[in-house]
Amino acid sequence: MHVVGELFDKQMAITLTNEMLAKGMAVQMSSVHSAQGEYFQILCGSDDEESVAQARDYFRVRMGLPGPPPEVDPEWEKLSALSMGPVTKFLLFFSIGIFLTRFKPELFKATLDLLFFNDPSREPFESLKAGEYWRLITPIFLHFNFFHILFNGMWIKELGKIIENEKGPVMFVFFVAVIAIFSNTLQYIASGPQFGGLSGLVYGLLGYLWVYGNLNESADFKLPKRDVTLMVGWYFLCLTGLIGPIANIAHGAGLAAGMLWALFPWHSGQLKERIKYVFLALFFSLGTYLIEIIKINFL
Repeated sequence: MHVVGELFDKQMAITLTNEMLAKGMAVQMSSVHSAQGEYFQILCGSDDEESVAQARDYFRVRMGLPGPPPEVDPEWEKLSALSMGPVTKFLLFFSIGIFLTRFKPELFKATLDLLFFNDPSREPFESLKAGEYWRLITPIFLHFNFFHILFNGMWIKELGKIIENEKGPVMFVFFVAVIAIFSNTLQYIASGPQFGGLSGLVYGLLGYLWVYGNLNESADFKLPKRDVTLMVGWYFLCLTGLIGPIANIAHGAGLAAGMLWALFPWHSGQLKERIKYVFLALFFSLGTYLIEIIKINFL
């Protein structure tokens, strides 16, 4: 017998026992005498763990007690055991360092002008034509409020260390460069130079881990489904414009690039699944671009 709950109120114990029996739970009531007086136990006679848990959950709810803590996702247990590599640390701490220049307005403005995709005072692409090629990547380090750096910092810490541990720092640097250049360039063409944030890269990491984990059963690490749902839901929320100006094209382009990266090396296995992800990547990149162009020019 498994103890479901204990009560000093006999009538309440009888009521709960009858309710649980009516719901098909294999329970019974028992009285216990102790130094503190008589109390009543509700016992479950089933050896099935799920049945016992169901009875205990019902008892907790009826008594207004908090439920059990949610089970830790085994995938996140594996991920949390990983340590940040040097590239992930650089991305995180360099971004934080740049953000802290906000407390010196003149320094922050000079930093923005130096790291934006193009100097706002120049003609389109003039900074790149002048040889300032770092601007293709450096917008990822710019953040404009505390929530912005907190959200991106948390995700780059968790997602970056996965790929860096699995693929190595050299490959991760290459991944960062490709995703950043692609997402930053599309965002600049659509909206101009005054944007920034690690979120395009974060979505690139998300897209890669999502597709790679689904296509490769032997993958060492897989992103939990609830986190994929959360990030994709956040993507669509940002796209609505309800939470203010967001670099949505960088989000969509980064997500698409990460998804496509995970498809290679290409082979004929899981052909339908791979084609599905190609079309999804096209939607997230071209679809987002078209939506944002319409919003910028017509709304």
